[in-house]
Amino acid sequence: MKRLVGTVLGLLLARVCCVTAVDVEQSPPALTPQEGDSSTLWCTFSTLADSVRWYLQKPRGHLIHLIYVPSGTRQEGRLNATTVLKERRSSLHISSLRTTDSGTYFCAVQHCAPQAPAACTQTLRGAQPLLQ
Repeated sequence: MKRLVGTVLGLLLARVCCVTAVDVEQSPPALTPQEGDSSTLWCTFSTLADSVRWYLQKPRGHLIHLIYVPSGTRQEGRLNATTVLKERRSSLHISSLRTTDSGTYFCAVQHCAPQAPAACTQTLRGAQPLLQ
């Protein structure tokens, strides 16, 4: 058991010491579209990343994973996400908005240090509530 705890602590320390910080900005800060409208959220990041994930947090709820985009474009239902890693940006387009889309949206940028590929971090940034 002590060996397992030591291994876990060692992995956690490796993740903290060997990965540089990533600044993430998300825009717009708030949206108040009408039901049936479409909206696009943008996420920019300060360094090259490996992938981007988009999340939704319902009022007083937990994070819900929406879509994973390592690069390029991915569509899932009414969601269309694009990530251009070389330009350090991602977008999430939601079409035909419903009241159930209400909540706070987050982009999570994953960055892995080249010198320690096992040490990856995700930087999460959120926008203000949508459809509140």
